Amino acid sequence: MNLRYIVGRKLNRLVHWVLSRSWFPLTRYMPRGMYWLYDIQRFAGTKNIPVIFDVGANVGQTLNGVLKYFPKSKVYCFEPISSSFNVLNERYGRIENVSLNKIALGSTVSTALVELHQNAELNTLVSNQPRQDDFLGESEKVSIDRLDSFCKVAGVERIDVLKMDVQGWEMEVLVGAMSFIESNRIGFIYAEVGFRKDDSDMQYFSDINAFLEKNGFWLCGFYESFRWGDKKQYVGFANALYLNQDFVGHY
Repeated sequence: MNLRYIVGRKLNRLVHWVLSRSWFPLTRYMPRGMYWLYDIQRFAGTKNIPVIFDVGANVGQTLNGVLKYFPKSKVYCFEPISSSFNVLNERYGRIENVSLNKIALGSTVSTALVELHQNAELNTLVSNQPRQDDFLGESEKVSIDRLDSFCKVAGVERIDVLKMDVQGWEMEVLVGAMSFIESNRIGFIYAEVGFRKDDSDMQYFSDINAFLEKNGFWLCGFYESFRWGDKKQYVGFANALYLNQDFVGHY
């Protein structure tokens, strides 16, 4: 780990600490497209974001940041893989406003067999995944629910932020959320997207962008881009933030 990386990481943590403070203003002078959680606050015009869904929570990488920026939000986390869920539960299971759910979200209420990776962040329900060189040789049967069905049982009326990092399964999650999408009950959507159609374990940007634009969501920006190539000339994937202008729970 080189010195430049260590210094950069410490500076990044300091910036997040400042931006997430309740006393720090929602100023237009901070560059947009750098810090998605702060941008959500600015675009919404408030630090009060009641309900957040973290779909593909893994061991809580996103949840850690969410709780800094939105400590009072009700956060629903979804992670179907036992090893990841157990770590997630150990770290965050005692936080009152965090609901941990050991299920996946998709287009149907069903079960699926997931081939497990050594790197748990690569686990996916996509069947034709290209990255198979680090398979553990193990699989796990997971339960799948529709977002619409889950919300009906849980009594969730609207979702202010829907974050998805499910390795190419994002469109399945959205199909299972159609009643919320059609009735304008989702405000922001934050999803990992890829830019090469052959990467089936990445949600192809063109497909999800066309779907969301058709359903009233406008692209706000890209965050945390991963670059590759000998000169870092290519963008492999990034996280895209969308806002529904007709969100019935507008602020």
